[in-house]
Amino acid sequence: MEVLQRLRRTPSLQALPVIIMTGVYRGEGYARAAEKLGVKAYLEKPFCKDEFLQAVGSALEPAPRPRELADLLIEVFREGKSGTLELPGGTRVALVGGEAAGFSSPQFIPFLVSAGHLTRADLESYPPGRPGKLPLTESGLLTLDDLQEQSRLFLSKCLVEAVLQNHPATLSPEAGAVELPLAPVLLPRLLHQAARGGADRFSMEGFLNGCGALYPVRTTEYFRLANLLNMGREEIELLQQLGRGATTAQVLGSGASRGQGAFLDFLARMGMVSLEAFPAADQQADFPQKRLLNRPIEEVAEPDSDSMSFEDLVDEVSDSVELVVGETGMAAPLSASEIDFEQEVQRDYAAIQDKNYYEIFSMTQGNFSFASLKEAYFAKTREYSPEKFMQLSGATLSRAQDVLSHYANAYNTLSSVVAKERYDEMLNADSIGLDGKRDDELQARIQFQSGKVFLEMEDYSNAERALQDAYTLDPQDAETSAYLAWSIYKNPSSRGSRMALEKCRMLLSKSLQMGRCAEAFAFRGWILLDEGRDGLAEGEFLKALKLSPQEQHALGGMRLIKERREAEKKGLFKRIFG
Repeated sequence: MEVLQRLRRTPSLQALPVIIMTGVYRGEGYARAAEKLGVKAYLEKPFCKDEFLQAVGSALEPAPRPRELADLLIEVFREGKSGTLELPGGTRVALVGGEAAGFSSPQFIPFLVSAGHLTRADLESYPPGRPGKLPLTESGLLTLDDLQEQSRLFLSKCLVEAVLQNHPATLSPEAGAVELPLAPVLLPRLLHQAARGGADRFSMEGFLNGCGALYPVRTTEYFRLANLLNMGREEIELLQQLGRGATTAQVLGSGASRGQGAFLDFLARMGMVSLEAFPAADQQADFPQKRLLNRPIEEVAEPDSDSMSFEDLVDEVSDSVELVVGETGMAAPLSASEIDFEQEVQRDYAAIQDKNYYEIFSMTQGNFSFASLKEAYFAKTREYSPEKFMQLSGATLSRAQDVLSHYANAYNTLSSVVAKERYDEMLNADSIGLDGKRDDELQARIQFQSGKVFLEMEDYSNAERALQDAYTLDPQDAETSAYLAWSIYKNPSSRGSRMALEKCRMLLSKSLQMGRCAEAFAFRGWILLDEGRDGLAEGEFLKALKLSPQEQHALGGMRLIKERREAEKKGLFKRIFG
């Protein structure tokens, strides 16, 4: 025993495997004491050859690798376990059906104080009436919404830190009382967050040494978990290389970041990716799935008018037709008065061509008045009553809509002080002129500026009309294309329309092909954000800000993403628990 003690005090021999063989019986207590000094086997004579060989074999086995907390949480999620997870510092996490549902921790109030949500003075003046978190709201120190939000942030922070530092944790199957309020945290999302947070310490060399020659492919489990995660652009781009016959080393490549390696390791540990010895194709979802939220940005090609079907045409125009003529009623054979109205539409359509907004109301900048404008506008709209619209069809109906749209744009522009000032400024500009030269460019600029004003006023229908006119006059202007897409997307009448959304994407893609337009990146970011694809949306906003650091739509989108990440969006709890 003295020799053993000296071995353990010698730094180079502290881990030396030791077997004790003795002919002196000292009892079980002596054997347990030897075990505490790192003895692998304690053999008392007489013993057989097999016992000796077994002792030597066990002494030469490498020490078992301690189980990582991340692996424990993956097992909890996969098997839907319930119980209590005890972390260092007295934090107890309640696990229900494979999810972290709540916690109790003496560190929670210090967390609130350090974050500025509570003060020591408040706690001394209004001490909670009993232990737990809910009394903080009962005492009026925190609203229930704030308490729920901070509880979820604290639990996420504790678990992510514990995973990153691989803190020792014990899981007991007994589920104690869950301290209110509940603070649900989705474990796959939390482990994804931990993989990102530990990317700077990820051993790329070790990962490639073990898995570099294997072929990563997506499994059916990938499709079950992918929509639970919020992937970034770099991660989504990495996914596109899987299942194409490339090894892990080839997928990551020489210029891969540690973050990409950590992400692929996370997918493998979650069972979302399998590492195969031979090339294989990705597996497919084994359940109905409408779409993957984490997917690349689709570049939509401009539709070919020759390939448009009759059904597509009906879908495209039915909403606008119903707005004008109503949903019921059929047109009767044309009478003389109806023929006269068709001719009137043709005359009005010809009359508004090549006229500025003042001229179509028979006014000039010099004799303009708001009263005269109002009277002229409503006199014209009374001529285009819904009853008369029902008499029209085909090309004449389309021209009547163009006439009313043009009058509406003119009226809204001239009746708005701001829009009128901009309009007058462009009319008087020497750079374009009014002598018949470059009239289309002038009108396109006028309509574009009017459309932007309507967008600021949140009058999306008139904004879409004005910007459509500008786009028709100048379809090669990147900014006009981007703003037209945004006006269509924001117009309530387009909500739920698949064709409207495809048209928005086509216009934004076209805008970016014509020129790097900051607004186009920002608008595309908001569409992605509304789809819940925050990672891709952030990439688009960053592109916009690189071109224009003060682009307001992009700044607003980045603020929203930051709020979602910090609070994980307060409304999520309400949607889950009603």
